Amino acid sequence: METAIIVARCSTTEKKQDVTRQVKELQEKYSNLYEIVEVYSYYESGTKNSTDNTKILNLVKDKGIENIIVSEISRIARRVIKVLQFVEVCNENQVNIIIDNYNLHTLTKEKEVNQMVHMMLTMGASFAQMELDSTMKRMNSGRKKFVKEGGKLGRTEGTTESPQQFLSKHRDVVKHLKAGQSIRNAMKLTLKSSGTVQKVKKLMV
Repeated sequence: METAIIVARCSTTEKKQDVTRQVKELQEKYSNLYEIVEVYSYYESGTKNSTDNTKILNLVKDKGIENIIVSEISRIARRVIKVLQFVEVCNENQVNIIIDNYNLHTLTKEKEVNQMVHMMLTMGASFAQMELDSTMKRMNSGRKKFVKEGGKLGRTEGTTESPQQFLSKHRDVVKHLKAGQSIRNAMKLTLKSSGTVQKVKKLMV
C-alpha cells in the first residue's frame, strides 16, 4: 500500500470547522486505499502559505511519502505560479498529488507526469486566481473608500522592518542559499518570488 499525506488548509476568514471537515472526508475516502502517515492541517491565506508548502514538501521528501491528498487545487495555493511551482517540485520527486473534487492524479501509475491533468490544473489554478483577483478588487475598492474618508493604511509611521527581521522571516531561503542553491532553485524549494530570494541573498552578503 502506498503512503500518503493529507493536506487541509483554510484561510483565516473561513469557518474553523472547515479544516476538520476536509480531513475527516479525505480520511474516510482514502484510508483504505493509502497508508495515511501524516495529516497537515492549518489556517492561512492561500496567497501567504509558501512557508507551509515548503514544510509539506520537506516532510514528503524526508519521509518518502508517495502521495499528497487535497480536497481541491486551491488548498495548495491561490496563485497559478505557486500551484505550478509546487506541482513541479512534486513531479521532480515523483510525488503524486490527488485532487479529490475532480478525482485527478498528477502522476500516472508509472510515476510519469500526467500531461492532461497538468493542463487541467493550470486551468483550475487560473480560475482560483480569477476568484482571488475579484476579491482583491473588492478589498482595494474598500481601502480607497476608507482612505478617501480620512483613514490611514500601511505600517505605523516611524516603524520599519530591519534586515534581521526580514532574514528571520525567510529562514527557509537563507538555509537553501547557504547550502549553495541557486536563486532559481531556492525559489522552487521555498515557493517564494525572485524579488524575495534576491533580497535575502543581498542581505546575507
